[in-house]
Amino acid sequence: MLYAIVTLLGTLCLIFLLRKHAHGFGLLDRPSRRKTHLGEIPMIGGIAIGIAFLLTSLMQYSFERDLFALFVCCLVILLTGLFDDLQEFSARSKFAGQVVAAVLMTTWANLYLTDLGNLWGTGQVVLTNWAVPFTIFCVIGLINAMNMIDGLDGLAGGIAAVAAMWLGVAAEIEHSSKDASLLFILASAVAGFLVFNLRHPWRRHASVFLGDAGSMFLGFVLAWFTVDITQGGRSDFYPVSAVWVMGVPIIDTVHLMVRRIFLGRNPFAPDRRHVHHTLIIIGLSETRTMWLLLGMSALFGAIGFFGWYYKVPEYVLAYGFLATFAAHCVFMQYWEEIFVFLGIRRKRLAAKMQSRQMAKP
Repeated sequence: MLYAIVTLLGTLCLIFLLRKHAHGFGLLDRPSRRKTHLGEIPMIGGIAIGIAFLLTSLMQYSFERDLFALFVCCLVILLTGLFDDLQEFSARSKFAGQVVAAVLMTTWANLYLTDLGNLWGTGQVVLTNWAVPFTIFCVIGLINAMNMIDGLDGLAGGIAAVAAMWLGVAAEIEHSSKDASLLFILASAVAGFLVFNLRHPWRRHASVFLGDAGSMFLGFVLAWFTVDITQGGRSDFYPVSAVWVMGVPIIDTVHLMVRRIFLGRNPFAPDRRHVHHTLIIIGLSETRTMWLLLGMSALFGAIGFFGWYYKVPEYVLAYGFLATFAAHCVFMQYWEEIFVFLGIRRKRLAAKMQSRQMAKP
């Protein structure tokens, strides 16, 4: 608890300090065709989270071998994201940094997926020679999933905090006290950032953004602990439960990438087809969309956690997740037809959209 409080206060202090120098460093996010925020917003949230998390972790556990490996991997990810925030790295350069961090995680820290559990009801899915390549693929996927879901104030940070809490509680129950402590420290660091990024009655818009450094850092750290608490002799947290915990960004990203590939486009090319964009088009405000998706993230985490806690068969959770993904794909593809079928006419939707556009300053 003490270290969590120290991390929270440290993140707050770092944001106050770094925000004053963001303009001089060039760490500002400016409005564009894809970015509709007002004014120049400092992108220093991720740097503050990363520094607070790493320093507090070192204060508590010093330079233990596995923690030192985590420290180095996090520095690689933070620097990759920071350089991208400063001068718009190419997708290839960002990808290279992510690969380096994932390879260090699997080879230096010896942390990789070997057993995916009884996913299909036919026995354990053991990866054998595919363990390291599959882990690298999953780590890079989760890094990009968190990066791509970072499209609304409070969304990526809120999802990361919710996921860290669910994973932390699972680690505590497994008697993995170090993982639990580090996950709660991570959640505290994100909470400090959300003071400046989450919309509430006293703050209508975010005053600080994560930046690519922050979203990539959160994706990597969550991937690290997801692998750590689902693998090994002392760990019995279902891998499929961890997928539920990270369900919102995973479902959104996989659907978008598959769709882009089918359309012959670059799967990493940005567009406005994310689930939060669709919900806003339907008529929800940005704030309500953010809270709805955070609620879904908490619900998905609860399904994964309690499914594991009460020993629901892994294949039941796996098929349930696939059904949820299929329902998401159908909704994203046919939401207009679904709404018309339910009696919500296109004219009404168009009127809502027009009124929202007129209300914007």
